[in-house]
Amino acid sequence: MKYKILFLCFVIGTSVFSQTVQPAYRNPVISGDFPDPSVIRVGEDYYAAGTSSEFAPNYPLYHSVDLINWEKTGFIFYETPEWIEGSCWAPELFYQNDTFYAYYTARKKSDHTSCIGVATTKDIRKGFTDRGILIEWGNEAIDAFVFRDTDNKLYITWKAYGLDPTRSIELLASELRPDGLALTGEVFSLTQHNNGWVGQGDEGECLVKHGNYYYLLYSVGGCCDNRCDYRVRVARSTSLKGTWEQLPGPILEGGGLWRCSGHGTLVTTPDNRYFYLYHAYNQYDFEFIGRQGLLDELLFDEVSGWPYFRDGKNPTAQTKVPFSNTVQKRNSVFFDDFSSEANRIYWQWDMKQPKPTVERTKDGLKLSGSPFVFLGTNPLAGNYVMETEFIPAEDAFKGLSVYGNAGNYFVWGIEGNEIRGYEVRNNETHAFHRSIFDKKPERIRLKIESSVGRLFRFYWSDDGKEWHSFQLPNKHYDGTFIPRWGAGIHVGLFLESHAGKTGTFSWFKLETNF
Repeated sequence: MKYKILFLCFVIGTSVFSQTVQPAYRNPVISGDFPDPSVIRVGEDYYAAGTSSEFAPNYPLYHSVDLINWEKTGFIFYETPEWIEGSCWAPELFYQNDTFYAYYTARKKSDHTSCIGVATTKDIRKGFTDRGILIEWGNEAIDAFVFRDTDNKLYITWKAYGLDPTRSIELLASELRPDGLALTGEVFSLTQHNNGWVGQGDEGECLVKHGNYYYLLYSVGGCCDNRCDYRVRVARSTSLKGTWEQLPGPILEGGGLWRCSGHGTLVTTPDNRYFYLYHAYNQYDFEFIGRQGLLDELLFDEVSGWPYFRDGKNPTAQTKVPFSNTVQKRNSVFFDDFSSEANRIYWQWDMKQPKPTVERTKDGLKLSGSPFVFLGTNPLAGNYVMETEFIPAEDAFKGLSVYGNAGNYFVWGIEGNEIRGYEVRNNETHAFHRSIFDKKPERIRLKIESSVGRLFRFYWSDDGKEWHSFQLPNKHYDGTFIPRWGAGIHVGLFLESHAGKTGTFSWFKLETNF
């Protein structure tokens, strides 16, 4: 009888537990460097875009049907528009009349100022056609957001005066022509300081109309390095051109596993719930991986009318899934044998350097360019292992690299029968290892292990079974110097390509320990 009672209690307890525990997802929902995310819904499909900084192709794109599992689908621009110099930031997606729009920030070659352009496409997976510059405003115009009002008029907002020493930063707005390709009417301020607005470097804004109010979510503070204090605030008004009431203090700020949260956009589900896709730094991997894509649900208080995040002011590490019967999946291994074009959407290069020449051959990926070639991808977390194989018979030095920009990176590679590692730090080159093989191997494998995105170990093998390393003075190589302001690192393939030399890589593998 005693055992029957115990069994009955177990069954009842298990049943109650299964009914109360809900499926959960973990942040980030888009791993790796994905700053300034924009998200829209078209039917049952969700699309997101983010900053690419100084890397091409420009502005990565993702697709999801459940807001927690995102597939990379490509880029807004596979070929950088001729007028763009760099600083490819904060793309904002919009959809109307069977057309996708991208309102994006970029720096002009002609005078190095940042402005806002617009591009369109009928098929978001095939890239966008640039429609040129939409907004030039003094020294800088960045962080566009597009909003359709209840009267069906379109408006665009942006950050202005960020580089003007004579006046305070403001968020400006203008009505858009119905086709979304030109401003119409007068530009007006959302955050006029003479109306009592208290500014703290406001940027990364988005608008939503809920009930009788327009709500303006915006980010304040430092955004983009390990000294950041980014956070999200909210204001409301009964009119776009009226006076805005600011809620004291942030509604979202760093805490727990995530730091410096902000610059997101809201998307509504078919049942009219609000979800905010935004970026934040992981407290361990920080700027080495970059600002990653996080998701949290926004609710409105029935009494005060003010919005708040369901799980509190800090980004969630784990919370319930937006839709029932969904399970979050993470792919921890990226492998490319270069046999098809399928994985090309994961590779980027430094747009400040000549575009690499890439050829897929029966032996693998053949690279060339001058004076060097780097072809990389974003690591998804700080603990990872990358590996490649190639034929040393080619004369060029080639290998694996962790890369910030052309003046800050390191390489682990081989040329002939010599294996060596060196760093370029603030444009100065220093070697950290050099050794000679007794005879040139037919094939060589190289491997780099990363801990928290900044501590590295190096390995080589001529058979893929036995791995060799060397003793570093501090057991790990310290790559703290590599990340650049506002951008996570890239990892991948490197080739010194003087005098037309080429290098062929058999495959590349990146395995992440989430």
